[in-house]
Amino acid sequence: MNLFCVVILLLMSPVSSYAGQSENCSLATKLVTQAYDKGHSPEVYAEQKRLLNQALQLCPDHPEAHNNLASIFEQEKNYDQALVHYRKALQAKPDFAQAWFGIGETYYKTGRFPLSLEAYLRACKTDKDAREKIRELLNSGRYKVSEEGEISYKDSLLLIFDKKRRDEIKSMIADCGFKADVAPVFVFRNILFDTGSAALKPESSAQLKEISDALKEAGNISVIIGGHTDRKPFKGKSQEESDNLNLRLSKERADSVARQLTKSGVTSDRIQTKGYGVTLPEISGDTPQAYVKNRRVTIEVAETTK
Repeated sequence: MNLFCVVILLLMSPVSSYAGQSENCSLATKLVTQAYDKGHSPEVYAEQKRLLNQALQLCPDHPEAHNNLASIFEQEKNYDQALVHYRKALQAKPDFAQAWFGIGETYYKTGRFPLSLEAYLRACKTDKDAREKIRELLNSGRYKVSEEGEISYKDSLLLIFDKKRRDEIKSMIADCGFKADVAPVFVFRNILFDTGSAALKPESSAQLKEISDALKEAGNISVIIGGHTDRKPFKGKSQEESDNLNLRLSKERADSVARQLTKSGVTSDRIQTKGYGVTLPEISGDTPQAYVKNRRVTIEVAETTK
């Protein structure tokens, strides 16, 4: 979406869309227009930010000023500040589709795909770009996978692990006209082990901490931790022997994850572990791509009355 692409139509509407129907807010709107007229290249961002900050001094709740300032911060990869101003735009104007799309883009660019899906869904009725992003995320399943080198944080995981949040997402998907289920399962390819071993690598600890925090906050749930391996044969072993070894190894890896989560405070009597070995591949075949995709840990949750 182009920087400030919504400003012209918005500026044609009365100032009553935000708090403070005053002369100051009218002056702020003129400053927003001046900033827009500067163009969309990085060379003018500093001047645009000056004008938009001046507008916000005059009219602190001006939604378009916040939205456009957030858009600049997003382009500059200052994502924290972008989120601050997108949220302020939404405080003034909760149904502001362009701000929701901006939040979706910011979360997408920072790898927080469940939260990006949620934000795009809030813009789907009026923003065709948001609909395309929703379709992409639903078709790829990217919102429920953490790849190697990434971390899915607690706030993202709760959209899958917490039933109330998950049901809200399902309802929003249906309301936007899409047909897709949101299963209570998250896939982790960033929980790593030593080769042929169930020993967790140190770089897995950050993700495991986020998982434990999310599970503890998700309420009364049971947890199934699944271990999955690739089909790469063990040295000196037949494929059948390797498959049997991988079945055992996948269970041991799931057990390792469970032990780490219980150390972090997840109640052990709510956890089950299963080893699937090579039996549930995401990609068939014996290729490097298949090996990478099929090595994974899955965490599935379900409500419990305990």
